Amino acid sequence: MTVMPLFLADVAVPQATAAALATVRQHEIFWALNQLAALALPAALLFAGLGARLRGLCARLTGGRRTLTLILFAALYLTLAAVVAGGIDCARDRPQDIAPWLIGEAAPLLARIAAAALFLWIPYALMRRFPRAWWALSAAALVPVAFLALVALPVLVDPLTAHYEPLKDKRLAAEIAGLAVRCGVTDIPVFVGGDDTTVVGLGPTKRIFLEDDIATAETQEQITGTVSHELKHYVMGDNYKALAIIAAFLFAGLWLVDRLGRAAIRRWRFGFDDLSDPASLPLIVLVLSALWLVILPAFNAYDRSIEHEADRFGLELTHTGHANAALYAGWAKTYPAEYDTFAYLFRATHPSIGDRIRFANTYRPWETGAPLVYGDVCKPMR
Repeated sequence: MTVMPLFLADVAVPQATAAALATVRQHEIFWALNQLAALALPAALLFAGLGARLRGLCARLTGGRRTLTLILFAALYLTLAAVVAGGIDCARDRPQDIAPWLIGEAAPLLARIAAAALFLWIPYALMRRFPRAWWALSAAALVPVAFLALVALPVLVDPLTAHYEPLKDKRLAAEIAGLAVRCGVTDIPVFVGGDDTTVVGLGPTKRIFLEDDIATAETQEQITGTVSHELKHYVMGDNYKALAIIAAFLFAGLWLVDRLGRAAIRRWRFGFDDLSDPASLPLIVLVLSALWLVILPAFNAYDRSIEHEADRFGLELTHTGHANAALYAGWAKTYPAEYDTFAYLFRATHPSIGDRIRFANTYRPWETGAPLVYGDVCKPMR
């Protein structure tokens, strides 16, 4: 009979391989190119006067109908932006079969165009009606829209890019249900599909997605650790925190659009003289994109803290520290275990692989009888 050791040796933090370093550098370069393109495209349309000309063409095609002009202009702009971003992504991914890749690129574009057609008229109508207070009214009106978008995401948008089906593994389903009951939650919808394990949706559509190959990529104990991590996002309502961040961004961003946008129109004369002109859309995109880049390091720091707490929650719930650390160490074959400064500021939404390994190796308060951070949220292991 094999006797399992009482304590397992800590998992070492792997040294970065040359391949992993090359991969991350490539991803950083292409990410930066995408961000520069997201700024350069609207700037080019504005300063070359092309945006105003394109709006004029749209107005002629729609017979001067303002809302239809706005929708057509937005659709053309989003398509142009998708072509630019798609070219960069294609150079990065170098897809062997272009047809599925194009379908994967087209589905999010169609969703963005549909969203623009449904909701973009709101701020533009308020600009005309309330030229000074439009930004606050628009943000207040768009927060419920953001809520509905997060609700609709898992049932309308996600299935456009991947196939999802209910979890069929009865053993795993029973284990997830058991973990959830310990946290006072019953009947968690769990689906399998896509290439990421995450919690999506809000309210009636909140659910856990398990990546399609999780059964082969992870051991049973690692799956338990992964699910317990995601359970924190589900139980603690982390997606509602995302909604609060969206709301704050809308208020701050649209206020800046009002202030900076009006000043820019007076200074440069882009071919239109008011923000309520549909031709101002590239200006709005430029301001919001620049703002997002400025606040991105702070957002990533907050996101890392949320994910770190999910690691803590999962360890307290299942005690799978060694299995988790071994899983993270396997990821270091593809990505370096430690972040460089650029990645830490602009790309890192999770703690580094090294930090996660070290935490999984050492966080065991139950062994000393120390209180658990989430001891009042979920029943501890017996």
